[in-house]
Amino acid sequence: MYFASHTAIKEKRTSLEASPQFDAGNGFILDFDIKLRPELHNYGYIFRIIINKERSFDLIANFSPMKRSLNLIEGNNIYLTFQNEQLEDYLLNTWAHIQCHIQPNCVQISFNDQSLKENFTPITLKNVKFNFGYSVQPGFHASDVPPMSIRNIKITNEEGKTVAYWPLSKHSEFASLDSLHSIPATVTNPTWEINKHIKWNKIESFKLPIYTQICQVLTSDNKIFFSNSSFILWYSTTENKADTIYPIQGVPYIEKNNQTIYNPYYHELWSYDFDKHKNLSLFNFANQSWSNNDPEIKNPDYSQHNAFISSFDSCLYIFGGYGNYQYKNKILKKQRLDDNWQPVSYEGEIFPRYLSGAGFKNKNTILLFGGCGNPQGKQELGIINYYDLYSIDTQNFKTQKLWSIENENNDNYVVGNNIIVDEKNNKFYALCFPNDCSNSYILLKSFDLDNGNSTNYADTIPFTFNDVNSFCTLFYDSIQSQLYAVTNYNHENESDINIYSLAYPPLDIKDTLQEEADSSYLFYLFLILMGCGVLGGYFYFRKKKQPNKHLTKNVEKMTSPVLIPDETTPPTPRKKSSILFLDGFQVWDRDGKDITKSFTPILKQLIILIILYSESNHKGISNVTLRELLWFDKEDESAQNNRRVNIRKLKLLLEQLDGIELVKESTYWSIKFTQTYCDYVEVCKFINQIKNGHSITAQEIHNFPLNLLAGQLLPYVQTDWLDRFKSDYSNSILDISIKLSNQEFIRKNNELLIQIANIMFAHDKTDEYALILKCQALYKNGRTGLAKAAFDAFCNEYKTILNTDYTKTFNEVISGQQEK
Repeated sequence: MYFASHTAIKEKRTSLEASPQFDAGNGFILDFDIKLRPELHNYGYIFRIIINKERSFDLIANFSPMKRSLNLIEGNNIYLTFQNEQLEDYLLNTWAHIQCHIQPNCVQISFNDQSLKENFTPITLKNVKFNFGYSVQPGFHASDVPPMSIRNIKITNEEGKTVAYWPLSKHSEFASLDSLHSIPATVTNPTWEINKHIKWNKIESFKLPIYTQICQVLTSDNKIFFSNSSFILWYSTTENKADTIYPIQGVPYIEKNNQTIYNPYYHELWSYDFDKHKNLSLFNFANQSWSNNDPEIKNPDYSQHNAFISSFDSCLYIFGGYGNYQYKNKILKKQRLDDNWQPVSYEGEIFPRYLSGAGFKNKNTILLFGGCGNPQGKQELGIINYYDLYSIDTQNFKTQKLWSIENENNDNYVVGNNIIVDEKNNKFYALCFPNDCSNSYILLKSFDLDNGNSTNYADTIPFTFNDVNSFCTLFYDSIQSQLYAVTNYNHENESDINIYSLAYPPLDIKDTLQEEADSSYLFYLFLILMGCGVLGGYFYFRKKKQPNKHLTKNVEKMTSPVLIPDETTPPTPRKKSSILFLDGFQVWDRDGKDITKSFTPILKQLIILIILYSESNHKGISNVTLRELLWFDKEDESAQNNRRVNIRKLKLLLEQLDGIELVKESTYWSIKFTQTYCDYVEVCKFINQIKNGHSITAQEIHNFPLNLLAGQLLPYVQTDWLDRFKSDYSNSILDISIKLSNQEFIRKNNELLIQIANIMFAHDKTDEYALILKCQALYKNGRTGLAKAAFDAFCNEYKTILNTDYTKTFNEVISGQQEK
């Protein structure tokens, strides 16, 4: 988990707290991994181990450019210090291991292979709390947080038994459960490192002169180069920064296609043209000059081809492409100082194509995947999308077709220019995008090298596809373990370039989400504890022979509690015949199998539209509206065909669920639910009940998971038409939350009021009604400190979002009247 440090305001810094219940009397061991990163300010508390609310052992880091230190402190005593010479071998941004062993009369701490130990006057070890980073513990407040990431927290007792272990990989929003006993480690302001593996992060955007060339290979120092007739811009994936080189003389070839590559054997950029008697334009980094002076803009003969530098002869090779109404399947070779291209004969046949992906499997073999064209290579004979994989021996140019897969869903796609091959795990990664629409999107897919089985990863990247005017490619930085997707769209006299990053290896979102502890277990534990309390009270008062009618009445009430779900615990989703919209799109069939991946992006949008419209107008969505939203770029006949094909696919998928029907009445499509569960539909029913004046009962609160209301509607689906539904949904939740808080049964229950306030904050972090509701409820429950913390956090959020100070004081909030 990444900890926000001094670059964030104090209230936005990260904390992690864990309080496992165990016998610490003889001692215990805390183990974890840490990664420190370089920032301007590096001082702070790595951890505070709080003993019985009386004392704490604190590990404080101070890693400045000139000096490094780690100090273990207890009160006013500095017990152990790692000096600069003991820490100088540690490389920032790499993982180190820390172990802290505390016994009643001594403490020992180790950093990697360095270890220190100190004795002290014996103390009692009990009621141990572990706090990492920012701390709001009473008497042990700390706002200084070092720039760090933490993982693999393990607590062991003196007998060597593991008490708890938090890998901090899988998680819920504000907690991670230990892998042994589901003990929660609660966090504030978390940034879960593992989430960087499931969502593309847009890190740079450039508006450059039109037909700027993107270098097709990541350089040896992990830079992506962009060149045009005016300058060379580079972006360093290692340093996360960009800079510009202004050549002293010369220009690259200005092509309407990417025709620049980096040659690592000469440490040069090579810009190439396909006209006869044209030498390469070589960029020499030493003298910062291009060898060519031809500024003419060329029409490409081999658009969207694949290129590579051979390790055997250091020459440039290209395959495929499109030009002059022809799809190509030639392999051409260019030597460094040769003015002509040489055709290379190869064994086997690869049909003419362009928009395919290529990447090295090893130094002897390059793989070629997909693309589109036709066997004759003539544009007038139509276009076929290929989903086949070839290997090409780069020494003797023997080719082998490894496999071809069926496009079962009829969702045509082509491939970004580079593919990344992971030979160890027997797969390769490719950027795939539909080539039959202009407003397209890029989806990262992996394919098995043996059989072509594919997996979809991450969210999608928006991509405007206009044939030769659009380009995308994929890079892998092995040092940073990051994938980088680069897109370019040439239009309106400029190149619109974007760079996205994704941590490697990519993961499915399901790989990051942690199932909550079994609620039935917690329920029975609650009943057992309650029973013990009642039984103990019975014997105590019987022994004293001082019966108290009021006390007896209260005990009777406690044996039939209204169970309130914990505010941080989302309801466990149903996993049979279910369609979920809240906090992510998921679909399970009748057997409990997750079939979400069977929904292509267009099918996902189709079912979402039909359900949303069915709930909002109770009629569904018309054919006209479907075309306007999904197939606006197609002619009438093509749009109708697309609708028919995808409706049929959707019906086949829904047949895998029980009690759901896709219905057409007149020109409107709707979905009827009889058995299949949909969380969005259930919440809409609840919203309508409350809007119609229904008074909620204790049993209804128990049966309906209120935390469902805090869920965000389809947060990972980003499209313009969905924004209105998201806004309307959040407004409805806020409206009924206010109505709920004023109902007779609820307004007397402070715990329910707190939960309702948290629901409102999930949809609007600056909602004043929610603030007053929460602070007053906490205050009435005797939790003044928590009320003040909630107020302070709100004020900071209010200032950040609205750029103005919240005007009411804490006393005004807890004593004021709510506006209903």
